[in-house]
Amino acid sequence: MKLPKVNLVQAIEFLHAYVKAGKTKPVLLWGPPGIGKSAVIKALADELEYGFIDARLSQLDPVDLRGVPSVSGGTTQWNVPSWLPNEKIHGKRGFLLLDEPFTAARSVLNACYQLLHDGALGDYVLPGGWIILAASNRAEDKAGVVGTLDSAVLNRFATHFEIVPDVQAWSEWALQNGVQDELIAFIRFRPECLHEYPDGGIQKGTVAYSTPRSLVAASDILTLGLDANIEQAALEGAVGPAVAAELAGFLNIVRTLPDVAGILRDPKGADIPTETSTLYALASLLGKRADADNFAAVLDYLGRTSEEFAILAVAIATAHDPDLKATKAYIDFKINNKDVNI
Repeated sequence: MKLPKVNLVQAIEFLHAYVKAGKTKPVLLWGPPGIGKSAVIKALADELEYGFIDARLSQLDPVDLRGVPSVSGGTTQWNVPSWLPNEKIHGKRGFLLLDEPFTAARSVLNACYQLLHDGALGDYVLPGGWIILAASNRAEDKAGVVGTLDSAVLNRFATHFEIVPDVQAWSEWALQNGVQDELIAFIRFRPECLHEYPDGGIQKGTVAYSTPRSLVAASDILTLGLDANIEQAALEGAVGPAVAAELAGFLNIVRTLPDVAGILRDPKGADIPTETSTLYALASLLGKRADADNFAAVLDYLGRTSEEFAILAVAIATAHDPDLKATKAYIDFKINNKDVNI
């Protein structure tokens, strides 16, 4: 399956423009499990203050779409299911997400035809301010999607995109959504760990593996203050043994770094680590510790390293304290790094 590839930020930009332009024809987002297809639509709904209904079609029967029939005056009528968008209940505008439609029973998918094409289903009519979006894994992901997809269904969408992993886009999202700084630094250091199977082909028997979704679970685990052995077991259960082992090694570096006080006292003379992993860990720690008084020292020190480490520290620091963007240190940094979007 060959589709145009976009990252999550680009997908949001397109959908935002599409909605603002008043377009209503359905759009289908494809991508590997855990990439954030559903999350990006929910995030846009929150941003626009739209309603949001997530319909897992694999869990529905045809009657769940058409409604239960009843007879009145010798005429059969269909009672509209309460979960379908209703202006009085769900608001005038919103997104109806058909999640994993190609894992649904054929009879359920057939019932969706009219909804996708006409915005109607029997006597039910989708409110004018509601848009149908769909999100699906790909056939190569071995996640229940059949190898041959119905072209009649696919042609009912205005456009198709494949969402692909992108470290920069994920980092920006993660910084704004409470993901632990050291985990963000780890992914910047080891970008291939953002998604273990971006091209599909998940090995048979694989239960846990690293994806943007499972990395959020790993971030939550890191906040629990667990014993090292329990923490490691929990991380393996979230992101799989290979990535968990690499993450554990990185966290060991983070947790054994010397106190940053010496760096902040003498940012132009303090030693610079030679190991790349240590520099990523140190940049995340300095970003977390940055404040209005020491921000200039943080940037002076990291200015002696690669630009990547200074950018990481600035991103973390300003995510924790947006007021740092008003400091002279930040303004000078932006003047010297005009192409950096922080």
